[in-house]
Amino acid sequence: MPAEMAIAGIILMSVTAYALLAGADFGAGIWEFNTALRAPRRERELLYHAIGPVWEANHVWLIFVLVGLWTAFPPAYAAISQALWVPLLLALVGIVFRGVGFAFRSYAAGAVRQQEIWSAVFALASIAAPFFLGASAGAVASGRLAVDARGAFDGNFVTGWILPLSLFGAVFGVGICAYLAGVYLTREALLEGDRDLAETWRRRSLATGAWMGMLAVLGLALVSADAPELWRGLRERAWPFVALSVACGIGSLTAVLLRRYTAAAFGAGGAAASVIWGWGVAQYPALIPPALTVANAKAPAAVLHAMLWVIAAGAVVLVPSLALLFRLFKGRRPSGSGVSPSVRSPDPSVRPPGREVDRPTARGARTPLQQPGPSAPGPPSEGDPPRAHAP
Repeated sequence: MPAEMAIAGIILMSVTAYALLAGADFGAGIWEFNTALRAPRRERELLYHAIGPVWEANHVWLIFVLVGLWTAFPPAYAAISQALWVPLLLALVGIVFRGVGFAFRSYAAGAVRQQEIWSAVFALASIAAPFFLGASAGAVASGRLAVDARGAFDGNFVTGWILPLSLFGAVFGVGICAYLAGVYLTREALLEGDRDLAETWRRRSLATGAWMGMLAVLGLALVSADAPELWRGLRERAWPFVALSVACGIGSLTAVLLRRYTAAAFGAGGAAASVIWGWGVAQYPALIPPALTVANAKAPAAVLHAMLWVIAAGAVVLVPSLALLFRLFKGRRPSGSGVSPSVRSPDPSVRPPGREVDRPTARGARTPLQQPGPSAPGPPSEGDPPRAHAP
């Protein structure tokens, strides 16, 4: 296999990993917005517990995609930077402010108004990121970006990305994230021993999945009318991925209906991955259709081969590290273990443990001042004895 094809395939796998992992995390914020920021406390605890340990690690895949394009296909990176700088900048703003909202909300313990503000920032930013990333993908898939074979963009730098397929991609991207999160959180709730909450997420997953199925049919109709080259590629080369996406989607919904939540999670991931791979295969050999292809955008052979060696060396470290991370935080937990106390929403009525010391008042008297005590214990591992927690 030519080096450029191998790297293009690795980049597509990284896009898939980012969609499945970061997409589910974005979906948690989307659901917080859908519940009007008034979800019950135990529901919010599940959201924060599900995304807390791994949410930053997911952006490794996006960074890899950008660096891979920049190194292996410089004209494609230049074209995207020119044609899609507006939606990509807005997606970056969403990613940054999502992290800001998630972190600052945790530090606003006892300040109800501040927590509400940062919760709103987190929810809105979680919608903005997949919305504009989906819009960027739709603009590329449409084949209507004014990019030539050298990677030069000759369209409107501000509004050239606003196309029917890009708007559909934006909505579809948000919907995929919401469905992935719904299915994953159903499984998380059951693993935490909360069957009532699992039923709540089960109903949401079924409704979202049915809505996404109708949206997917509408998308195929839009592609046939607005992107004839992509439609031809779907019919001639990528139809197995279309069929696989349909089968995985139906299988995922059926598994949710039958309360087979692990199978449902795999089915949801398979449906989303099939959409991405079907898109890549359908527009092959174009990177940014119709003019910029893998062949005329590739870097020199020495660069491509060096990059393959670097990717192989990095994978030796990255893949086991991520596998260990997910094994520790996403592995099966004992039934009834409950949400870890380290991720519970702050309760302003509970003061942290500490020791009492005196400080002088204006008249020389002494008043107690609470000083920080020892740090709170982290979540128990599977081998630790159970701990008693304050209600």
